[in-house]
Amino acid sequence: MNASAEQRRLAALARYQIMDSPGEAAFDDIATLATRYLQTPIALVSLLDDRRQWFKSRVGLDVCETPRDMAFCAHAIRADQLLVVENASEDPRFRDNPLVTGEPHIRFYAGMPVHSAEGYPLGTLCVIDRQPRTLDVQQRDTLSRLAGLVEQQLRLRLQLLEAQEREMALSEQKALNASLLESMMVGVVACDAKGQLTLINRTARDWHGVDILDIPPEHWWRYYDLYHSDEVTPLAADQVPLWRALSGEQVSNVSFCIAARGQPVRHLLTSGGPLYDAEGRFKGAMIAMLDITERRQIEQMKGRFIATVSHELRTPLTSISGAIALLLGGAGGDMPEAGRRMLGIAQDNTQRLQALINDLLDIERLESGLLPLKLGVQPLLPLLQRAIESNQPYAERFNVSLVLQPLSAELHLICDAERLLQVMDNLLSNAAKFSHAGDSIVVDCRVIDDQVQVQVTDQGVGIAIEQQSRLFQRFFQVDDSTSRKRGGTGLGLAISKELVERMGGSIGVDSQAGQGACFWFRLPLAGSPDRSMP
Repeated sequence: MNASAEQRRLAALARYQIMDSPGEAAFDDIATLATRYLQTPIALVSLLDDRRQWFKSRVGLDVCETPRDMAFCAHAIRADQLLVVENASEDPRFRDNPLVTGEPHIRFYAGMPVHSAEGYPLGTLCVIDRQPRTLDVQQRDTLSRLAGLVEQQLRLRLQLLEAQEREMALSEQKALNASLLESMMVGVVACDAKGQLTLINRTARDWHGVDILDIPPEHWWRYYDLYHSDEVTPLAADQVPLWRALSGEQVSNVSFCIAARGQPVRHLLTSGGPLYDAEGRFKGAMIAMLDITERRQIEQMKGRFIATVSHELRTPLTSISGAIALLLGGAGGDMPEAGRRMLGIAQDNTQRLQALINDLLDIERLESGLLPLKLGVQPLLPLLQRAIESNQPYAERFNVSLVLQPLSAELHLICDAERLLQVMDNLLSNAAKFSHAGDSIVVDCRVIDDQVQVQVTDQGVGIAIEQQSRLFQRFFQVDDSTSRKRGGTGLGLAISKELVERMGGSIGVDSQAGQGACFWFRLPLAGSPDRSMP
């Protein structure tokens, strides 16, 4: 066996962690059977490392190991087959061996290699006699079968060690997971399939002021002080995020608050869902809670600031705009053409600033739920005609025409008429800004199930697909030179989305860069059985 193979053999032996281990009855039984069946006074389960042979089991011999250079076992391993020495005193390989010339005065030796799972010879099952002798065919077969039993015991030992290692690794991972959960600034709560709480990490315990309680899910809201974001209305049992997750729902960004006694009210943003094992069996539910109290306070301060500044700006702007209009109307007498141009520029910028203030106020009122909607049944055609008429002068500034396609039927929908016109103003003005001179912008509609879809289609610069997911976010503007040149607050589409969704609809866009855009929104048809008016 070359040096490389010997290193691999020693590594295989080390994996069993068997050298110098306590005696085991299974190995002792095999050695005892060997002495009985083969009628020898000595039997050994011998294992060979780099410096010695060590006996895992020994019958008829007092010593537990010998130096490797004296070991008959080393010769059996080197040959990797049954080694039979009928008379060691006459064998030139062994006659000068101290184990032959002295105790135990070996004359006869027969050793069968035992192998690792990979086939490396680790040692032998051997029988020894102090008298010369031989083995017949049946005895050789018996020794081979008994050596196979030793190999089975070694495999069982390795399987047990691997199982223990897996259990230890799993235990360490569980401890690490528990430590991570305890150290997280996010609150984590879990329950089993029966609704029994199984986990509340340190952060969640601190927020609630209590640990795991043995209470049914329908009482969670009461014992854990769960309320709506208004800090007054208790959460109903089926509104508790963990209950919803336990019911199979994927919970995403749900807001509520904890109003525990003796603690400040804490506002939370929660996500979670049901838990399943690898076979898909339902095992329970878990939610994670993020403390947004400070963020909420900052947003409220920002909202109050925007509202205050906007209101403070609106009054002087109204006066300025009125004064400019009077001057342009001749109230100050004749004015040179250069002066009129300058007043026109001032009027345009005043109107832009007023539009920005209105947008800021609208988005703030929408976010705070303070923008009232007057929902009612409205005929669609007059609203679209008003939108076209009011936006035609703006479109003409870009040499763009607005076209309303004929409606196939007299349609009525549920909406706030003024807010629908605001949505149309945003869509039409955007289409005009991003169209090419001489283009037409087409407004048409169609019925889809119990909704009507209104769409505004242009042949302008289009919108890259990767930017479309952000179009309806506040202050987002398409990042190209055209959008910067055309201006805008970046609030119009965000406001439109909020308004349409508040009216029970949805909004979207279909576009590709360089191929125009189609902005659409859907609102419920009047009389739809699934869309009754609030």
